[in-house]
Amino acid sequence: MAKKARKKTGSRAGARRRAGADAALDAAAIASLPSGAALADAPSFDDLRVDDAQRAAFEAFRVGSEAPDEMHLGFVIRLDRGFPLVTTAEATFRAEHAVGFAKRDRERDEGLLPAIGDAVAVRLAPGHDMGVIERVLPRRNAFERWRGKNRGERQVLCANVDRVLVVAALGAGEVLLDRIARSLVLAADCGAAATVVLTKADRCTPDELEHELGRVRRLVGSGVDVVVTSSAEGEGVDAVRERVPAGTCAMILGESGAGKSTLLNALLGHEVLATSAVRERDDAGRHTTVARVMVSLPGGGVVADAPGLRSLPLVGHERGLARVFPEVVEAAHGCRFNDCTHTHEPGCAVREAEAAGELDSVRLEACLTLARAMRVSAQSLDPDVKL
Repeated sequence: MAKKARKKTGSRAGARRRAGADAALDAAAIASLPSGAALADAPSFDDLRVDDAQRAAFEAFRVGSEAPDEMHLGFVIRLDRGFPLVTTAEATFRAEHAVGFAKRDRERDEGLLPAIGDAVAVRLAPGHDMGVIERVLPRRNAFERWRGKNRGERQVLCANVDRVLVVAALGAGEVLLDRIARSLVLAADCGAAATVVLTKADRCTPDELEHELGRVRRLVGSGVDVVVTSSAEGEGVDAVRERVPAGTCAMILGESGAGKSTLLNALLGHEVLATSAVRERDDAGRHTTVARVMVSLPGGGVVADAPGLRSLPLVGHERGLARVFPEVVEAAHGCRFNDCTHTHEPGCAVREAEAAGELDSVRLEACLTLARAMRVSAQSLDPDVKL
């Protein structure tokens, strides 16, 4: 019995040492987080929009909490190494997650980890300079991408998004239409408007620019606007800023090397986000943005930036596909077979519409390519994975 007691006591001592070490690591990590000038462009509480559903949910949670006077309504405006930066009407401070976030229940929408752009209920005790996020408030929408393979999950890159700025670089071969189409599907799936921003126009000849602009406009159709920019020459920057008016939140999306950080610096009017060179042979860049951040544009709205994404897998985004290519979906209603793939089946109304000039071949092929990719992705998932 004595031996067991000593073993148990030793175990408790070990646990205390580990807890102390973890606390020391957390303190060191927090101390190394950006502050001061690095956060000068961070949005304030008033720069972001709280809707009625979020206010009502916050009040209901605050009234039922153990310390209602310590509860504040805030927004997550930055994520560094898992430590959120939260802004409230009273202050901006770092926060950690409440213990309850370890018990996540996706079906009941409980325990959802906060993303940048999220409205949250955060507790800030008197005399403390660090808060505790207790609850993520209802999202108007969330920009998500699939992370993982057959047992993956959806990763929220930004919540409460009004517009997605899809950035692609000119001057390094043909613009990848598939990448733009995937981005548009993800934006449409979450209900956000989209603008395609073609950067580095100074690297193109007039003929090359006209050719690429024509290809992109054929792909996106009349429902999505396209802005051509050159941050080096200041071209198109004001047009992008106009797409992000005060009171709105935009998310910037693009591969590393596409010029996202350079564009954001131009929008802000000064150098705040780090930029790096790209490989000349393939225009590939390093991950310059290592944190998920939001910045407030002078006289405008808020833009969320995230590390460049090498891939944009589409899993369960049929709704977004239908919103981006509605004319294809409409034509498909006339197909002889309900499971028509619009490739070889007899009585295919989609191919008939293309032959009659009623469907643009670029848009049609982009739609069918993404539809096939989604079918393959769905078939590869484990049977118990829920989309």
